[in-house]
Amino acid sequence: MSKEEEDVLSIKKRLYAKEMVQFLNDSWTPYHAVLSSAKILLANGFQEISEKDRFMDSELKPTGKYFYTRGLSSIVAFAIGGEYEPGNGFVMIGAHTDSPCPKLK
Repeated sequence: MSKEEEDVLSIKKRLYAKEMVQFLNDSWTPYHAVLSSAKILLANGFQEISEKDRFMDSELKPTGKYFYTRGLSSIVAFAIGGEYEPGNGFVMIGAHTDSPCPKLK
């Protein structure tokens, strides 16, 4: 790796660290973590949908990016692959919204 590539990588790492610290500062409760996550998703092209609405095949499109919240303490985000067809399988990843909630006691 060249010196220039190392410098670029170093800058990217610092930027990522700053963004992560900002997320943690903004997300001091599970409710704030959901709000912060929703803002990030919206800024990255995700569309908010309601979990109460029936997901019709015509509403969720291949290459679409969607999310919904539940009780302001849970968030579910997903992206549909460009080659997805109804009936195909899917992959899901989960996390806890309380995990970025460090507390001093």
